Amino acid sequence: MKRILKTIFFIPMLLFRIVLHIIWSLFKIALVLFILLAGLNIYAQNSDSQLAKSITLTENEIVSYLANDNSNANTNNLSTDDYSYYTGMKWPSDTATIYIASTNQTLRSAYEDAIANWNNTGVFTFTMADDESSADIVASDASDSNSSAAGLTETERNALTNQITHATITLNSYYLIENPYYGYTNDRIINTAEHELGHVIGLDHNDSEISVMQSAGSYYGIQQTDIDKVQALYAA
Repeated sequence: MKRILKTIFFIPMLLFRIVLHIIWSLFKIALVLFILLAGLNIYAQNSDSQLAKSITLTENEIVSYLANDNSNANTNNLSTDDYSYYTGMKWPSDTATIYIASTNQTLRSAYEDAIANWNNTGVFTFTMADDESSADIVASDASDSNSSAAGLTETERNALTNQITHATITLNSYYLIENPYYGYTNDRIINTAEHELGHVIGLDHNDSEISVMQSAGSYYGIQQTDIDKVQALYAA
């Protein structure tokens, strides 16, 4: 009888110990993973290496995936921009003046970096203007939760020549800065500015390959394919 009672009490205790051991093991694994991920994130935020960029890109994709599971307002459904585009439109030459009207320091810096990056390609030159009224392009910002885009590019053109006469870019701080939920790192903000400048130059969306002109995500900066397209556009 005593053996039966011991067996009856032994089995629940054994199961309890097994469950407790499993929980403790899972906790230790989770702790190690947390420390590892935190270390990778710190490395990615403080390095310009290709590995760091790959880590940042992966983090952004995970954030976008999780956001997609929890809300309709997420970076997968959020387009990079709204824009006006006419096939073959371009400036009279491969240069234009631009005035940065944005008062947000983060967005001003993103515009400046994006302008420098395009200028460094050698296929188009943006020249800084001192006066908004005389600039070919005005780069501004707004906070608009009603928009489904992180940026907006509006172009004016001569319908007879298909030449661009003026353009306005607006970066949407609601998505880019004010809501970390959307996962916009500084690199992605710069990519968004490069994307909008691509429209200003005369480029359309390009979802068929890795390109700064992909219609959503802003995961890539200026690529060789983008440079080639601008070169071809202004050579025509």
